[in-house]
Amino acid sequence: YGPETTGPDGGAWWVISYNDPVPVDMLEGADEPKLAVAGAPANELPKFSRPYDWDQIELVVRTGGGTILEGFLSSDEAEAANSGIDQYLTANTDKGKPVSGSATYDMFLGHRTVRLHGLAEKIPALRTVLANEVLLEGAERLLKPKADSILLNAGELIQIGPGEPAQYLHRDSDSWPHLPIEQDPVIVNFIVALDPFTRENGATYVATGSWGWDRHRQPKDNEFARAEMGVGDAILFRGDLLHGGGENNSNASRRGLSLSFCAGWLRPVENSFLNVSLDTVKSLPPKLQAVLGYSAHNAVAQRGGMLGLYENGDPGRVLTSENGAA
Repeated sequence: YGPETTGPDGGAWWVISYNDPVPVDMLEGADEPKLAVAGAPANELPKFSRPYDWDQIELVVRTGGGTILEGFLSSDEAEAANSGIDQYLTANTDKGKPVSGSATYDMFLGHRTVRLHGLAEKIPALRTVLANEVLLEGAERLLKPKADSILLNAGELIQIGPGEPAQYLHRDSDSWPHLPIEQDPVIVNFIVALDPFTRENGATYVATGSWGWDRHRQPKDNEFARAEMGVGDAILFRGDLLHGGGENNSNASRRGLSLSFCAGWLRPVENSFLNVSLDTVKSLPPKLQAVLGYSAHNAVAQRGGMLGLYENGDPGRVLTSENGAA
């Protein structure tokens, strides 16, 4: 509750939690992430139209951290995706609520936000989006210096409801907190707009250049960019950038797809082996099968080893054998 006290330098609040500590930046110099600032001045994200210039896109993402890809999905593709999502949510009104078991993490996910994993299983209309060549080849290109294979880290529907506050700023790379942040990222994200992304309805905050900052540095108000996009556009950014969903001050939900990819030697956030049935995986394009985990990571050429083996070999064999047995 609060504010308890206010003054020219701000206010102080008391926060009571029955379970986990609530990550609110209450003290000057505290290390906890802060909420994005509504109405703060913003930098502009560079934009690219089709046909995409991948040499320039790669340069922009590696240095500043992010860019907007205009027309990533066609209007027909976006309409088909929205139709499939609508059908699923209408039939499953109880799905997508935060139930992580951690009060703090559920607050981070958002109590007015619908989040779905296992999209290839739940919403067949999204399989073509997950298998999009620009998506997979762009992720492969950006992660190539760190890995010869990639995995889907998380394929997520994120539908931010009216009244949801801004999300705590975070780095997706902090799923692996012991990894250093270097020039070459180990994770890249695409957020695809299926509704217009505006400042009013929660366009994503991104602190450009923050991958190169000290871990504990928080962005100043004028160091944010906002991912304002039309339907079908996508923001592509390094997953080690500070970012967060914006506050939704509109009277309608804001829908997007967050599709992140990590180096093939990392354990992803989403457990695709459990979220997507074997029968469904067998029906998917080979490249999508591979990023769902039905491929081995091979680092022999770098004097490393192989990861993800099934019976000492390629796990993809399980997709072509009877009853899933090699």
